[in-house]
Amino acid sequence: MAEAAGDPDLLDLLIVGAGPAGIATAVEARRAGIRRILLLEKGPSHSFSIEKLYTPGKRVDKVYLGQQVECEGSVCIVDGNRETVLATLDGFVREYGLEIRSHTEVSRITPLEGGGFEAMDAQGTSYHARTVVIAIGVFGRPNKPDYPLPATLKGHVRFDLTEDVPAGESVLVVGGGNTALEYVEYLYPGRAVTLAYRGAEFAKANEVNRRILQDLEASGQATVWRNADIASLRDAGEAPRIEAVFKDGRTARFDHVVYALGGATPEGFLRQAGVELDGKHPRVDHRFHSTVPGLFLAGDLVAGGKGSIVKAFNTGRAVVWEGLCQDHLECRIPDAGDQP
Repeated sequence: MAEAAGDPDLLDLLIVGAGPAGIATAVEARRAGIRRILLLEKGPSHSFSIEKLYTPGKRVDKVYLGQQVECEGSVCIVDGNRETVLATLDGFVREYGLEIRSHTEVSRITPLEGGGFEAMDAQGTSYHARTVVIAIGVFGRPNKPDYPLPATLKGHVRFDLTEDVPAGESVLVVGGGNTALEYVEYLYPGRAVTLAYRGAEFAKANEVNRRILQDLEASGQATVWRNADIASLRDAGEAPRIEAVFKDGRTARFDHVVYALGGATPEGFLRQAGVELDGKHPRVDHRFHSTVPGLFLAGDLVAGGKGSIVKAFNTGRAVVWEGLCQDHLECRIPDAGDQP
């Protein structure tokens, strides 16, 4: 893309995703002197999963279940709650003048002949950049159940909570991990919420979420069905529209179903961009550089399971200082306050 070097619309760095990993990558890039940076975020704001699913005052730990992981870069938090973490991330956005374009879902990334990339969003807007970092997390492609979902229930069946479920309606949340429990915690005010999990214990969820669910169940503010494995969904034809049929023979009807079955690496999205995968995992080096020159991954995509906010931050540091600044972009010489 030598002929486009003077193009004012050509970005030095395009970051797909404005969660903790995306913000950390942008901050490190700013500290390295990289100027033309843009973050594209599917949700309405940065760190949307924390803002949306963590209720006011909820505890947020910087590491997952006591893992011994220390911050390696310029971005870090201390153990706190929803408000302190969001305030810290807001502070980084303001301090470093990060440009974030929300409500913008990237549909494809195309490597260009001669170098650089073109990214296209769902509205058809294109972006050109010298380098790209994908930091969308594994929930870029949520898992779906193994039974068919009636097409007539579109708008009643959801795989995330980027859109609000109307108050006063009944909701079935399906899953047993942290996200499922957080959905219940978010939805229960003003709605009749039932959690259905095929297991007997919520071992995949952390202690904070299990305690909150226990309190909601004990107070009657949420219903919890254990050992409840769904066999199929049917369209009842009238409100409440969804009839859930369980493998033990019982049925129940709800206005909405929200699946929280975990996420998987968005294989199709990555393959379309040219990223090679080992099974379902993207192939990256120690700098989180993919097999496509100039295309890096950060956050949950490369955290190796049981990711944490600190791990996400650290991937951003490695991407910038060990990757982008070494082989792809011109960075200023770091001073004592910067990363080597």
